[in-house]
Amino acid sequence: MSNNFLVLGLPRSRTAWLSNFLTYSDISCTHEGLNGCRTLLEYKRQFKANSGDSNTGLAIFDFESLFSDFKLIIIDSGIRRSVEFARRIYRADIYGQMVKMKKRLDSLEGLHVDLHDIDDRLEDIWNYVSRYQFNEQRAAQLISLDIQVRDPFIIDSDASQELFRNTKNYL
Repeated sequence: MSNNFLVLGLPRSRTAWLSNFLTYSDISCTHEGLNGCRTLLEYKRQFKANSGDSNTGLAIFDFESLFSDFKLIIIDSGIRRSVEFARRIYRADIYGQMVKMKKRLDSLEGLHVDLHDIDDRLEDIWNYVSRYQFNEQRAAQLISLDIQVRDPFIIDSDASQELFRNTKNYL
């Protein structure tokens, strides 16, 4: 079993915060590491030992065979926050895509954590992917921080389009 992991959720499900929380000592967790990749294999090659990615787009793709040795943490949430955010920021209607994504995320095996229970389940999340002892003081300090992506327009659209062309199965 690999020491690598993926945190998957819908947009606005605290994935940026979780990438910070799960980066500690020799464990690194990127946020939206799929951004800029033109293939899923290119994305997988980014992972070193004891690393992960907290991602809101990967579940669109048929990724399981390539990442079968990765532990999955799935953040369970409703679609309303994602849909409202996309409508407000991107002026896009993503309702249909979010319904499909939610269904897909619900079907994945792994550690499922409700969005509203993240703070209460930090020790479970930590122990699922880390060999280090849970640090309650560090967790409490991070809970007080509001960590979000500053620029929601930093998506590499050329790479994204190529990723969709190079990937046969996606929602």
